[in-house]
Amino acid sequence: MKNVILIVSLLVSCITVFGQEQRTYFGDVYFVPGKYKSIYNSPEGSPYLNEEFVPAKINNIADTQLVRFDAVLGNVEVMITESKVVTIENSKPYTISLMDGSNKVYKTLKYADLNGNENNSFFELLDSTLIYKLYLKENKRFFKKVKAQGYAEEKPAQFKKVKSEFYVTDFKSQSERLLYIPQKLKPFTEFFQEDSKSIKNFIKDNKLNIGDANDLVKIFKFHFEQ
Repeated sequence: MKNVILIVSLLVSCITVFGQEQRTYFGDVYFVPGKYKSIYNSPEGSPYLNEEFVPAKINNIADTQLVRFDAVLGNVEVMITESKVVTIENSKPYTISLMDGSNKVYKTLKYADLNGNENNSFFELLDSTLIYKLYLKENKRFFKKVKAQGYAEEKPAQFKKVKSEFYVTDFKSQSERLLYIPQKLKPFTEFFQEDSKSIKNFIKDNKLNIGDANDLVKIFKFHFEQ
């Protein structure tokens, strides 16, 4: 009987410690996985890159976590149980390595948006060298329901993927500060200053698209390997 009590006590202790670790890492404000449906009044689609949670390693936490990415709010959610989800604090640095076969790595980082406002969000790491780190920020927006007017049909409330953004660490000053990468050709080539002409020719000769993540990696490699 004493052995049974001891085992139960140890299990309770382990569960308590594990729960405390999760709260320490991820906060303790829980909500249900489908909460967004009531917040946005049952829209079409979802705010997530993938609505299903996927396995991932977060920082140096030994246990595999289940995560998903809210591309509207720029948040990362972690499933604690099937009925409990928590949003991790993007203001803290996290490295999230997916274990779903995609080999994608995400980081939570500070950045200045197009209006110059400082925010926190998650970014997919596209390329990393000693000189720079290149990131992709995927975005979604929520569009409210539009009632039918005249010949125009009603449009339901829905989430839509909008243009992605690319950022790079400030290689000009060797800083971890993120710089927004312009997505129009002229300001994009000027971003590379004295190398703008060769960048423009490289894009043209290789028929590259500066809005494509793989092509962008090629352009940065070309710039730094010349």
